[in-house]
Amino acid sequence: MKKKILLFSISAVIGALIFQSYAAGPARSGYDCTGAEAGGTGTFANPTGCSAGGGCHSTSATTGISAALELDSAGVAVTSYKGGMTYTVKLTGTNTTSTTFPKYGFQIAAMKGSAIASTVSDAGTWATTGLPASTHIAAPSSSGTLLTVAEQSSAIALSGGSFTKSFSWTAPAAGTGTISIWGAVNFLDNTSGADNGDKWGTNHIVLNEETTSSTGVQQVANTLTIKAFPNPVSNMLNLQTDEAGTYSAQVYDLNGRSITTASFSGNCSINAASWATGMYQVVITKEGQSQVIPVVKK
Repeated sequence: MKKKILLFSISAVIGALIFQSYAAGPARSGYDCTGAEAGGTGTFANPTGCSAGGGCHSTSATTGISAALELDSAGVAVTSYKGGMTYTVKLTGTNTTSTTFPKYGFQIAAMKGSAIASTVSDAGTWATTGLPASTHIAAPSSSGTLLTVAEQSSAIALSGGSFTKSFSWTAPAAGTGTISIWGAVNFLDNTSGADNGDKWGTNHIVLNEETTSSTGVQQVANTLTIKAFPNPVSNMLNLQTDEAGTYSAQVYDLNGRSITTASFSGNCSINAASWATGMYQVVITKEGQSQVIPVVKK
């Protein structure tokens, strides 16, 4: 009997379909289940939802299980990106079926281009520190997935009918062009056996590159040179610049909530002692210029 405690399963043919579980996340075993990658053959094929039938997971996406993706800049949802700027990527999984699921898993990947392909490459980079609990960033596999994937590191307890996971992501260099972000969610019934009891859904968003000038923080790449230290921070976060002028600093968590604000000239110290452990974005602006600095609270 197979123990089923994870997000997605992949089939291997040995006389019949035999499903394995990947409690540490399928990307760590070479599988991208978001629907972005058509590549891979045999054992390392990438069926969307990581289900080829006959196992723990439903053979197709379930009506009532949805995956929603959002790109945020300092708490503002945006539909395009600026090369080199740091954003927050949010994935929300929602279950509106009549079934209650005790656990869940997920995957997120960002790639160049807008459509599923067999040859793909990463768009931008994922922050590897300050991650949500029970998650990790899985690098591309030499024998499997070609994309870097954010995913669960163990099945995550679910309270209610939905969850949101947020990650800090830095957009690719200017001139990359259209990209897409792909996500998969899986709601687990947490039972053993090939009962098709786990239900999943996928989605993706297409993002064009922002090429027009703008003074909005969400549309401007880093144009200031502010130093933030120490990073990671325990108590006091210091902001420092050699350039004259008055600056405004606003700190956001990965859910887009404003934590604190400050104004300074030259140097500034922000008390971070009460912040929860995790990743934050410090948005600094001056006269239409801006800088977004990812900061980790340890």
